[in-house]
Amino acid sequence: MMARVVADVTRPARVAVNPDRSPTARSGGRWRLLLWTNEGSGVGRAVSTRALIFDCVVAALFFACGSVFLPLFMPQAIWIDEVFVGLVTMPLMLRRRLPRTSFALILVFATVQSWALRPIGMHDAGFLFGLYSVVGFTNRRTGIVAALLALVPTFSGALNDWWNFIDISLVKHPGLFTRVCTTTGMVVLVALAWFSGEGLRSSRLLQDALVDRTVRLEREREQQARLAASAERARIAREMHDVIAHALSVMIAQADGGAYVIDQDAAEAKAALERISTTGRDSLTQMRGLLGLLRSGEGDDDQPSAPQPGLAELPLLIEDAGRTGLKITVRRRGSERPIAEMLGLTVYRLIQESLTNARKHGGDHVEIDMETTAQGVDLRVTNDFPAEGKQLQTGAEPGHGLNGMGERVTAVGGRFTAEPTRDGFLVHAWLPHTGDGDGGR
Repeated sequence: MMARVVADVTRPARVAVNPDRSPTARSGGRWRLLLWTNEGSGVGRAVSTRALIFDCVVAALFFACGSVFLPLFMPQAIWIDEVFVGLVTMPLMLRRRLPRTSFALILVFATVQSWALRPIGMHDAGFLFGLYSVVGFTNRRTGIVAALLALVPTFSGALNDWWNFIDISLVKHPGLFTRVCTTTGMVVLVALAWFSGEGLRSSRLLQDALVDRTVRLEREREQQARLAASAERARIAREMHDVIAHALSVMIAQADGGAYVIDQDAAEAKAALERISTTGRDSLTQMRGLLGLLRSGEGDDDQPSAPQPGLAELPLLIEDAGRTGLKITVRRRGSERPIAEMLGLTVYRLIQESLTNARKHGGDHVEIDMETTAQGVDLRVTNDFPAEGKQLQTGAEPGHGLNGMGERVTAVGGRFTAEPTRDGFLVHAWLPHTGDGDGGR
């Protein structure tokens, strides 16, 4: 089964797909398939009403020219010749709807006219136009067969003196040389009609290919837009998670501390309430900025969104976390080279989420070790074993916070691990300077 699928995939595809090659057409048998199968679009059942009207006008012009000029150039013409004018030109109305049928009818009537030795007129140019149409609106195999069939009336006219109507108009006493020249001229006209039809077919295939490419590019553009929108939603979701989780954990810790000391130290309880208020306002400001990104053109351009936090806000973050009971040790080493805004935001969010997880699942001691080198930033955040009543978050079933941290690090081209150690839990991230980019911003 797998081998069959691979074989089907590797088989070369056709240049153009026939829209009429449907199960309905196939169910009608080989002849119905031959009747309706065309190359490209705008042919067969897919032909437009405007194209049908144009083909009827073309057939009418050939009929009118043949009817008017035949008596002028061939005085011996009679009523049966007017019939042949209609028989040779009227099938041109189907040259796009049924190109094979149209050419077959013209070929039969032209051959009958040649063997009946009826006068040649301008209407017989419809034979060449029919060849041009069947070559241009079908496939190359059909065009080659049509060209070979077109030589039948061409050479039969040389054998049965049908070309004599042209020979006597060229010279007074035609001979073998005149007949050879006339026949050669007709072969050249057939070749010109065939090559013109090939040019039409190639231009139609090129147009269909360009249309398909435009549709494919438009589809890819829509897919890329959806992917970009999905990535932006994921980024905003990570930001909202970090803001809400950190703010709520700080506010809960401050509220618990305030409730514990309210009877013994009213001033400390008041300070805890003020810190809760400050944290809530800051978080609300960040939430408004994030929600503003979700609005489509409804934001207030006069009120710019608040800047994203970075390394400059780390001291305030650590100070707020320390007020919740965490004992935090910070070690910063390495060069003082400037860090890109996106990289600074990533470091800030990683530390923020690590402190939040430490408050919820870990112990009271947190160590933050950040080393800045010429290649990037190496960040390690370690917290000890949780106190009694808490459960250590493991790497086997990570929550949304750990997933969000991993996505942030991946977005800037870094590496991320979060796993329990012998002494607690370790969050380790390597953030290269070269991976700053937009980082999914």
